Amino acid sequence: MKKRWIAIATLSAIAALGIYAVKAPSSDKHHFTMLAAKNATIEKQAIAVGQIMPAQAVKIKSQIEGIVDKIYVNLGDKVEAGSPVIKLRPNPTPQDLTRVNADLLKSKADLESAKVKLANLQRLAAQKIIPANFDAYIQAQAAVKSKTAELKQKQQESDLMSKGESNAGSTKLTSIIYAPINGTVLDVKVDVGEPITSTESNQAATEIMTMADMNNIIFKGSVSEHDAAQLTEGMPVELTLAPYPDLKIAGKLTKVAVQSEKLNDDSNNNQQAQSFDNGFAVEVSDIKFPKDITLRSGFTATAHITLKKATDVMTVPERALYFKGNDPFVLIADDSTKGYKEIPVKLGLSDGINVEVLSGIEPKQSIIDASMVEGL
Repeated sequence: MKKRWIAIATLSAIAALGIYAVKAPSSDKHHFTMLAAKNATIEKQAIAVGQIMPAQAVKIKSQIEGIVDKIYVNLGDKVEAGSPVIKLRPNPTPQDLTRVNADLLKSKADLESAKVKLANLQRLAAQKIIPANFDAYIQAQAAVKSKTAELKQKQQESDLMSKGESNAGSTKLTSIIYAPINGTVLDVKVDVGEPITSTESNQAATEIMTMADMNNIIFKGSVSEHDAAQLTEGMPVELTLAPYPDLKIAGKLTKVAVQSEKLNDDSNNNQQAQSFDNGFAVEVSDIKFPKDITLRSGFTATAHITLKKATDVMTVPERALYFKGNDPFVLIADDSTKGYKEIPVKLGLSDGINVEVLSGIEPKQSIIDASMVEGL
């Protein structure tokens, strides 16, 4: 008897469930993943990857050759323009010393000869044998002045080569190199005792150190040609630095290159293997760096350049869209056999994740996640 009552109860429950399933809305049977339209801000952005660096950086080289004798600054030092940064010790070759000394002796001899010639002509002019404007007399006076200047030059060269300093009128010639700008020492590329090749040499001049104004930092990077076509100077930029990934730093796009740079290596002769994507250099300045962070030249950075922006507009996720050809639709749940109906919509700005809906649905309306619907 007890078993019969259990069987009757079970059959009644199954029948009740069947009646509910028939009467329940068809949308519940499909178990669609639902999304909601909501108001949000949509931004279309171009991405540039690059580095932050000083707007002005100077590579210091020497105009004279020698050996590094003293280095007055260290990495990271802030230096004022005109301050000594390095001192060189002359290191002439025996041939150079021989040449300079020979030139000096020759200049002295030439000056003595010119003076003797002038003295002879002066005596003739004093005796009225020749007039004061006699051509040879005028030339002799000029020759003495010329040979005097030449001797002085050779003496300065000899002093610089042997002692490392000399004088040229009120100007002191020295082997000390001074800072050309106010800035920070970014790199010292030589050590005491190393030889220095000058800018006057036929060889490449030695780069002694690099200085830069760290109060004026810019971003330099590149964007693809697809984004470059939409860029104009003055667009707002949001920078992210690799050491500070949570900081969003505002800046302004100030330069877009006219000439492209190949992003890919052209050394491969296989044309089919080469990519034709071109990169265009961009610069961002007027960057509002927080005062409590440490900046170093060369930090990797990513620039998000705002191309277009729509504020407080109705949006839906991109995955909610269903396309027939180029026409976009959204799916709204109903009691039909499929469980939904297709509603055409007009779209606006998209950031690749969410898209602006201009018309077709109501604010906060529930829509079906089209990416999860089978058979579309």
